[in-house]
Amino acid sequence: VDMTYLKNVILKLLETAGEVGALLPVVAMLLQFSPDELNKCQHGVLSNVASLPATALSDGGSTPNSFFGRFTF
Repeated sequence: VDMTYLKNVILKLLETAGEVGALLPVVAMLLQFSPDELNKCQHGVLSNVASLPATALSDGGSTPNSFFGRFTF
């Protein structure tokens, strides 16, 4: 596995909630998730992203919070 590629995919996954669905299969392939592990991740991500409130943008639109919104630092 090209670690730079994996690093960039993980960074993009964590930066944007909207692309989790597209990036999760890539991460699962790189980390050799079993079908059950991928299913659990997809279910968890979908339920968590759906429960995140949208944040207002300065232009009046809204966008989902980033994946980091799920964590406390």
